Amino acid sequence: MKSFIQEYEKTIGKAVGADFENNWDVDRFGLEEKKHGKQLQSSKSWIRRLCFFTGRDLGKVTKTGFEFVKPYLNDLDWLYGKLADDQSRQLLVQLTAYRALGHRKIKLQTNTPEFWKAKELALKISPGDEEIDPQFLDWKLHERSLESFGYPIRMFTGAGACYTTFVHEQYRCVTSDGVIECVEGDMAIDAGGCYGDTALYLAHKTGRKGHVASFEFLPINVSIFRRNMALNPELAKRIRLYESPVYSDSGRRLFFIGNGPGTRVVADESDSKENAVQTLAIDDLVNRGDFPRIDFVKMDIEGAELQALKGCANSIRRFKPKLAITVYHDFKDFWEIPQYLDSLGLGYQFYLRHFTIHSEETVLFAHSRT
Repeated sequence: MKSFIQEYEKTIGKAVGADFENNWDVDRFGLEEKKHGKQLQSSKSWIRRLCFFTGRDLGKVTKTGFEFVKPYLNDLDWLYGKLADDQSRQLLVQLTAYRALGHRKIKLQTNTPEFWKAKELALKISPGDEEIDPQFLDWKLHERSLESFGYPIRMFTGAGACYTTFVHEQYRCVTSDGVIECVEGDMAIDAGGCYGDTALYLAHKTGRKGHVASFEFLPINVSIFRRNMALNPELAKRIRLYESPVYSDSGRRLFFIGNGPGTRVVADESDSKENAVQTLAIDDLVNRGDFPRIDFVKMDIEGAELQALKGCANSIRRFKPKLAITVYHDFKDFWEIPQYLDSLGLGYQFYLRHFTIHSEETVLFAHSRT
């Protein structure tokens, strides 16, 4: 098997001269601001212009690409060797290059006709007349039916959640050895419940014998979450909402910065614009008898994933649950989270999967073979 740096060098080399114009998610980021460089005025032929710009681009791309990874090479090499399949390793290289060079130079392997088709289908779902303002960017949520995608679910959501959660199935990983996912009868953790989309998705997967513990504490998110549970009373019976952030220990007083799906907790009150919240560790939830066991853990909590996993360590050791943990909020999470899980000595195998054409929504999947 080749090393991370060998494959990264190839990817950086292919980026020289690249300029991908169809590699921007307008629905997520709005219209792209175009930046045009100065044109070479005195060239006599297109060959001369090509040589000039390629030569200039080579130096810039190479310098930028390698300066970005230099501080992290040992950790990236460790992760590259630890990942369980070629798809994961290729993704690691691509996502690293994307973070270094941006969307004009790197097109991720997720940017496919199938991706755009799924997005188009989600955008065609007829929204209801009622509109909810989630107080996040300029988003507006409308009631949508997911019947056309095979889910008996109605909920207030945007089109983005429809195709990321329910069509691309962000928390399901297909591997050559099987599928890592929430299945019928599972006891599942939904850390980062937001508007309830992933709670409903997991509740649908668990079936009548399963159960979902969902964590969300931002008041506007909780209000929308409860509206969505009311629209799905049968699934809601399998879901219990905890209005606390998941963390390494329970009862810690943290503060939060409200930002819709991007809401995060902070330790310093001076950084916060909202009220204090009390944390809850997953181990304590199990110890007090709320859950008999844990089979599946999903986390998307804006950079607090490692702390939350530390508060779940005893349950992980005891039950060896399947894991679907987002790692895109902080680049160091790509390796610090699997390094922590590996240190538990439970034989976890690691897979990377990605669900957008940009840097968001990278998920580390893990399951134990022992």
